[in-house]
Amino acid sequence: MRILIVGAGIVGAALADRLTRPDRQITIIEELWPGAGTSGTSYAWLNANDPREPAYHRFRTEALRAWRDLAAGLGAPDWYRPTGNTMWATGGAKAELADRVRRLTALGYAAEQIDTERLRAIEPHIRAPDDAFIARFPDEGHIHGEPAARSLVRRAAEAGAEVVTGHRAVRLTLDGDRVTGVRLDDGRDVPADLTVCAAGRHGPALLATAGLGLPLVDPAAPGSAAPCLVATTTATDSVLNGLVHAPGLSARATGNGGLVLEAVELDAGIDESVSPERVRAVGDELLSRARAVIPGLDAGIAEMRRCVRPLPIDGYPLIGPQAPGLYTAVTHSGITLAPHLATLIDREIDGDPAPELAPYRPDRPLTNTGS
Repeated sequence: MRILIVGAGIVGAALADRLTRPDRQITIIEELWPGAGTSGTSYAWLNANDPREPAYHRFRTEALRAWRDLAAGLGAPDWYRPTGNTMWATGGAKAELADRVRRLTALGYAAEQIDTERLRAIEPHIRAPDDAFIARFPDEGHIHGEPAARSLVRRAAEAGAEVVTGHRAVRLTLDGDRVTGVRLDDGRDVPADLTVCAAGRHGPALLATAGLGLPLVDPAAPGSAAPCLVATTTATDSVLNGLVHAPGLSARATGNGGLVLEAVELDAGIDESVSPERVRAVGDELLSRARAVIPGLDAGIAEMRRCVRPLPIDGYPLIGPQAPGLYTAVTHSGITLAPHLATLIDREIDGDPAPELAPYRPDRPLTNTGS
């Protein structure tokens, strides 16, 4: 069976790794290199931290287990960082965080309140207000997205997959209503018995060439939540041990001694025409907030990266067949879900429908959540 995977972000990379076996001819198409896009620029938080929808929470907890199994099979690679997550709230937000801890605990998820002394033991460089409600989620973590995607694609290639980089899939090729592969930007056609669209934010443009839609939040729309800015700092002695979510700031360590910084409320207006001055201003503000949370932080901003996230309009994954010969796998939560999705999609390709994926089909009725 010839299977073509379009996109080598973390979802496409996990699919390539899982699907490659002797009875399949796997080809991965990636315009740049594995992990070069959203997966390599995002905050990359591994979590099931939202208890509002218990079924989706369970789906994500299964994904966290899938990451542990995958990493163990790869010899605990240093790009997999199950370091735990510390979060705190002040003022009126304390009750909301306390309720989240309570609801997650009721679902069997590892979540607890800790005090400032415990915080100092976990994160010696961090300071939280004495009256903060501090929560700890020990089973969460992050990955370094680009090396993770490279590692999975490399293992797929070693098992026989063909990796085509430096070329973009510009359209789906058709025989009647059946998708038969893709055409590349150099005019080549790559045939396939099954084409898997794992192209993330670029999925709608590719599917539109076959008259198909993919309901993602438009990153070019005014006020879109899809784009964000992520800062990385220079190396610092104040490196974090895990993820930290403080009011107005998310922070974690990079892989080279610096920090990754993000703040959701600073992302408004980060569209394709954002000015360099605005980007610098966001970087300055992120660094200022980081210095308030990490007293004595001696780092500067090394790089500002614009990340465009593939946001389904109802917030949930878009997974399943969309036409004969075409399967779509696009989700905002790709960092968390990738290995679990790859296992379930592998089953479906073998003709065994996965009930876990039934709520997330691309043709389901959708309601815009404003996400």
